[in-house]
Amino acid sequence: MTAPDFTDALEGLRARFGFDFAAFGSTPAEGGALRWVQASGATSKRYQRIMLSPGHGVGGVVLKSGRAMISTDIDLQLDPRQYSSYPIVFAEDLHSFCALPLFENGTVRGVLLCAFRSVSPAYADVFDALIASLADGICGFSVGSAEPLNFAALNASGSMEDGGDAVDDITLMQMHRAQEQERRRISRRLHDEIGQELLSVSMMIRQIPFASSPDAVKDLADQATAELTGCMRDLKNLSVELRPLALDDLGLGPALRTQANLYRDTYGPRIEVDDNTGGARFPKLVETHAYRIAQEAMLNACRYSGSDTVNVAIDRNAGQLEVIVYDQGCGFDAQQPQIQGHGSGLQGMRERASIIGGRLTVRSNEDGTTVLLKVPLANEEGSRA
Repeated sequence: MTAPDFTDALEGLRARFGFDFAAFGSTPAEGGALRWVQASGATSKRYQRIMLSPGHGVGGVVLKSGRAMISTDIDLQLDPRQYSSYPIVFAEDLHSFCALPLFENGTVRGVLLCAFRSVSPAYADVFDALIASLADGICGFSVGSAEPLNFAALNASGSMEDGGDAVDDITLMQMHRAQEQERRRISRRLHDEIGQELLSVSMMIRQIPFASSPDAVKDLADQATAELTGCMRDLKNLSVELRPLALDDLGLGPALRTQANLYRDTYGPRIEVDDNTGGARFPKLVETHAYRIAQEAMLNACRYSGSDTVNVAIDRNAGQLEVIVYDQGCGFDAQQPQIQGHGSGLQGMRERASIIGGRLTVRSNEDGTTVLLKVPLANEEGSRA
């Protein structure tokens, strides 16, 4: 088929919606590869050299599925190592985009791509407005408006293969990010706390040969012993935070009670853990991330809320695991929280919830803060799988 002239249409869409880049891709009437044949706002002519077989790249996936692909932040949804699987994204440095299938006689014959080189939550509304404006079609094509594809439908190579297992790129990247945040936190603890304590012990031991009396020697040795005792305690606490044995052996409730006791001894507030699950076990991944989320919420409450008591409740209700952490402290702006300390923060907690298919809700005001995690369970009984 001869590709229609999209020049005016692409320029018009950019002017109307403020897109940085807009392109039209087409495929021959007999089917086959898709090429980006026309563009507005391109940085070069590289897009014309891109050829996408069905199921590969943004255009190929839309061509094969007949459904839109939408991203308001590609960096959150795709591991940078996979950018090469999406050549138009890489070539034009796109960070938010909407790719729509163009139909002719019920068959996908083209793809419309409208994109930004920046990120903004407002772009979701822009893409919705774009789709609504194309209800009557564009340049002789009807525009597909079925439910957009999620990146979970793509495998790690950036393609859709028949019969293949889907790999959720979003989840993989979130897991990597959560792990990296944990590594950074541990590194800081080792360097700023335990490392400094060991340095202090080393300095005390070096002073012993120059002590002026046996009493001075004893005093230095006592100080070094006290410091080493504190170091051993900190290492034990860090090991509990890394992976408490109670989590593997006994489950979520006992593990949170162990952590609550540690935080009480360290920070002061009383932490009450109420486990209403009857000691039920849940999938390992669920237990791990639910524990980490509750751990972070308890730590934040102890450090910043000013509350004398923190309440933690664990329940299994209507096929869901529910974990609630509540304090009656000073509260904070949950929409624009102030970054404090070295924890994973609300974003890290939300990413952990997403990894296990859960939802995290945070409510905070002058009367206190409630962190609520809800995770759908595959079955009512739970498991140790």
